[in-house]
Formats: sequence, structure tokens, C-alpha cells
Amino acid sequence: MRETMENNETNVQSVELQRQVQKLEKLEKMINPNSKKSLILWEEDDAFKNLISDLKEYALTCDVTEFPVELLDKLKALQLDAVNQIVLGATRVVELREQAKKNLELSRTLSSIYISAMAANPLDEYTEELSTEELSPMKEYLETICHGVPDSEEYVKAEKTIKSKISNLENSVHITIDLERTTSKASALEYIKAEITPAIDRLQAEYDAKYTIVEQVEDVETSLALRKTFKDKLYDAFVKPFTSLFKKKTKVKN
Repeated sequence: MRETMENNETNVQSVELQRQVQKLEKLEKMINPNSKKSLILWEEDDAFKNLISDLKEYALTCDVTEFPVELLDKLKALQLDAVNQIVLGATRVVELREQAKKNLELSRTLSSIYISAMAANPLDEYTEELSTEELSPMKEYLETICHGVPDSEEYVKAEKTIKSKISNLENSVHITIDLERTTSKASALEYIKAEITPAIDRLQAEYDAKYTIVEQVEDVETSLALRKTFKDKLYDAFVKPFTSLFKKKTKVKN
């Protein structure tokens, strides 16, 4: 009866462990860089926070008699993934901010060229600027502003295109969106790291305590075995020859 109850309890623990591992795998998919799920509003996502809370609670309170190595390994892998993505995210934030600064400078340059073109000044002094990848598509429209007839269809189209380009460069809308996503995800990853670190520390401490004792026992057994081997060697080298000689002399006397 007792054995049956213990087996049932073990089965329940095993099922619960697998449930937690599945939750971990779900969380791994959520933070995957290729995931379609956005973490921009993670602070308002109760499902996301509850998932982490459940994992943390289980790791801090679970019975480690049958040690859940699989859970510890997966938690450590998740922590490492989060840290690596945080580092990459920080690098990406720097890149995006530098690009936004560059775009602002380009918008000012294009504004200056546009004002000059409206005054019908040749674009010769801006040859270098208009040869860049960012501004070269505007050269044709600026020529239209410089030489075209105001209010003509071509002029109006060119003016609209240039103003739109200036506005996009100045506001860096796409960069702002990317920056928001990157910083929000970094914040979510920091939250994950902070929440699961105590759980990892607890499981790691239990693991170290359990397997350090096993190693100590194995070391003692190995030491005894080595001592026994050394003793046997001493016996074979010094004691055994005299014992054999003594036995031979005894037979001769008899």
C-alpha cells in the first residue's frame, strides 16, 4: 500500500515536472528573435508574467529528492539566451540611435539643398551630398524644383516627394518603432533574468550539495581501493617472499 502511494506521488511529480518543462519551452519560443509575438506590451501581459511566476514558484519549492536536472539545465539555457539577447539588444539600441542622429543631419542637408533649388541655384555645390545612397534618389526632384515651372504637375510632385523625405528623415519613424521594440524586449528579458535567477540558484545549490556528497563517497572508496592496492604491493614485494621461504624451511625440517 505504502509502495503504491509512493509510486503515485512519484508519477504526480514527474507529470508536474514535464508541465514546467513545457512552460519553459513556451517561454523560449516567446523570446525567440524570430517569434511573431511582440513583447512590447509585456508589462500588461498577465499570461506572460504568470508563466514566469509559475516556473519560479515551482523551481523554488519543488521536491528535489529525484533531482530535476532537466529543469535546471533548461532554466540555465533560458538565462543564457536572455543575457545574450540583452547584450545584442544594447548594441542594436546604439546603432539605431546613431542612425537616427545621422538621419536628422541628412534631413537638414536636404532642406538646405531644397531651399537652394527653390532659389534656382545650381546643385553643383551639393554634388558630394547628392551622390550618397540616402539622397541620390532626390537629385531628379531637386533638379525639377531648380529648373521646373512652379505649380506644374512635375513641380508639385517633386516638392511633395522632397518634403516627405525630409519629414521621414527628421522623424525616423521606422527607427523609432524599432527602438521601442528593442528596448521593450530588453526590459522583458531583464525581467525574466531577475525572476528566474533565484530559482536557478536554489536548484544549483541543491544539485551541488547532492552530487558533492556522492563525489566525496566515491573519493573515499577510491582512496581505500588505492590504499589496499598499495598494501598488496608491499606484501607482494617484501612480506610474501619471506613467508614462502619460511614455509620451505619448515618442510625441510620435517
